[in-house]
Amino acid sequence: MESHVHLPYRRRTPMAEQGRQLMTVVLDSLTASAVLLIVIMGLTLVLGVLEVINLAHAGFMAVGVYLTYALLRHGTGFFLACALAGAGTAVLGLVVEFLVVRRLYRRPIDTILATWGIALVIVQIITLVAGSQDKSITVPISGTLTILGTRYAGYQLLLVAIAAGLVAAMGLLVRFTEVGRTVRLVMSNEVMARGLGIDTTRVRQATFVVGAGLAGLGGGLIGPIESVSPQYATTLLIPAFLAVLVAGPSVSGMIIGSVVLATIETVFATYADPTYSTVVLVLSAVVILRFAPRGLGLSR
Repeated sequence: MESHVHLPYRRRTPMAEQGRQLMTVVLDSLTASAVLLIVIMGLTLVLGVLEVINLAHAGFMAVGVYLTYALLRHGTGFFLACALAGAGTAVLGLVVEFLVVRRLYRRPIDTILATWGIALVIVQIITLVAGSQDKSITVPISGTLTILGTRYAGYQLLLVAIAAGLVAAMGLLVRFTEVGRTVRLVMSNEVMARGLGIDTTRVRQATFVVGAGLAGLGGGLIGPIESVSPQYATTLLIPAFLAVLVAGPSVSGMIIGSVVLATIETVFATYADPTYSTVVLVLSAVVILRFAPRGLGLSR
């Protein structure tokens, strides 16, 4: 007697479709890495010089995106609006550094608590001024581009290029300019820097201001792909702070850490369960820090 075993039907995905799916994951990973880099550049800079994690960073990003939104409504071009928002946020960073942060140097726990409080104040002020309703920023570059047979949003690809440009500029500034050498000296040995006549307080102030400006610029650039609300960028805080810890105070570590964590989160969310992607991200960071406690940077 012949026996027939009926196996469940399994649809086979054509090779071309598999290739497009893989390419989409690669492009998603690149975009996520670019967003993470844009978010953490200011955080990494402040961590390297001030040796504190600036919890006001998300608040500065919110200020940047709302300034961008306001400027766009008055007819300013998108990229000029982002640049002006970054400058405006840098001015706010100058005020915050002068009134609060400067008095808390060498007290990292107090600085973390103070910057957290500043972030809460910023959120409340934005809510009072602009309301709690979500807003949106129109994507400045519409349409898609075809990459190896895969169509992908043009603005997200532009974000990858912008992130690469900003990181390159930051690396060149740190490595090959007098300002960069001064910052690296303060990072490595502040006592020696003071002995050489460097005003380390001014260096710290400038670093915090630049970090705030980068946060504002990043807030505007990421605005078209994120929902704009007073709680803007809070969903990026966990991966951002994990990336900063994994990166350490170096440009190379910032790049490697962002790419590694963004790729892990994207791949897990695509092929497994996105609900647990944050948990996997935290566990991955713990494992990386176990074997590389000083960060993933190739040099200090």
